[in-house]
Amino acid sequence: MNRLLAILYIIFCFEMGVFLIIFPWTALWSRNYFAANYPWVSSMMRNYFLRGAVSGIGLADIWLAIYELWRLRRELGLAPPRPTR
Repeated sequence: MNRLLAILYIIFCFEMGVFLIIFPWTALWSRNYFAANYPWVSSMMRNYFLRGAVSGIGLADIWLAIYELWRLRRELGLAPPRPTR
């Protein structure tokens, strides 16, 4: 059960990361309820720095998924053990 949850967590982090990298740069990002009804939200959502920050969070999610996959691989014994000093 623990392995299944780890695999689901890895998949979730990776998918969320890809979504957060791509979504801020699509047209759908600025066409929503809040951007249509609140001008300050619309101007903030057009800001490239905010879009880049959201994409950076997506990169962090993908990095987390890769790290957890690497850790799970070692836990399952699919990788050689770390050398000791």
